[in-house]
Amino acid sequence: DIHRVWFLLEHKWFETLISKDAPYPYPQTKLSVLRFFSLWNQAAAQLMIMLKPDVYHCMDYHAAMIPLYCQPHDLVPTIIVLHNADYDGAIETDFVIPVLWRDVPALKRLSLIFNLTPEAIRKYLTFEGRFNMLWGGIACARENQGGHGICTVSGKYAAELKRERTMFKGLPTVLPLDNAIDSAAEDGPKSIAELQTLRVESKRALQEFCELDTDPDAKILIFIGRWVKQKGVDHIALLASSILQKNRDVQFVLAGPPGDPFGNYAQELLRPLMDKFKGRLFVVTRFFMIPKEARAGAHLCLMPSCSEPFGYVDVE
Repeated sequence: DIHRVWFLLEHKWFETLISKDAPYPYPQTKLSVLRFFSLWNQAAAQLMIMLKPDVYHCMDYHAAMIPLYCQPHDLVPTIIVLHNADYDGAIETDFVIPVLWRDVPALKRLSLIFNLTPEAIRKYLTFEGRFNMLWGGIACARENQGGHGICTVSGKYAAELKRERTMFKGLPTVLPLDNAIDSAAEDGPKSIAELQTLRVESKRALQEFCELDTDPDAKILIFIGRWVKQKGVDHIALLASSILQKNRDVQFVLAGPPGDPFGNYAQELLRPLMDKFKGRLFVVTRFFMIPKEARAGAHLCLMPSCSEPFGYVDVE
């Protein structure tokens, strides 16, 4: 049997910067957000030194800097699993490369925030002239593991990263490590007739749960996820009014918390439509759990992501 143990890091910075509706600190340029990630990585590094695990399994960029806070004798083999490499913890607004052989103020500031020397920032955390937390993990894997241990959540996405992203050039390989999903229920529908009956029941349940008109002939389009640029929710918001006006049998279910200016923009676009299309448009801007049996009533899952290698929402 697998025995799981959870360690919780508690600090006021963690409590004030993240919540159920905003699980990721934002924006990356804020001092409070940088302090959050500095403390998070340093605290987790101390935990790893204390526990001495066999393998460090790093999810994305959020804790990719942990190896930088460990002495060589404290390092353990590291696996970095990338769900979406477009999220890399970069500060896009400032260059940190030296100017006329002198450190720029941004580099000195980052050195103080992250408790690392300017030399370490330049060597491990500067990619294409900008501060980048994901690069810290990859640079350490290059130095300590010969570049091995970088994975992503599908074979096609692994090939895409090697082919198109300079950050992954020169790595011996990027391994596919498919997202784990639950197996289909054994008691599901066994025939087309049973599936059609389930669809009718699920559609009615979804319409009642989301306060939509109970219309057996309606086609329900659904989006569930964070409202951010990466997810393309602004495209849905721009087209929603036109789709609803031209297709009287269409209903929309849009749920999730805004997480960047694109999500806020989508929220402002959809706000005046809620009364205009009452009974056909359901919008909730927070984490919102729709029962599994009701989700099956949707006809189309909208997922216009800029790049989505393997998302849970469309699979579910």
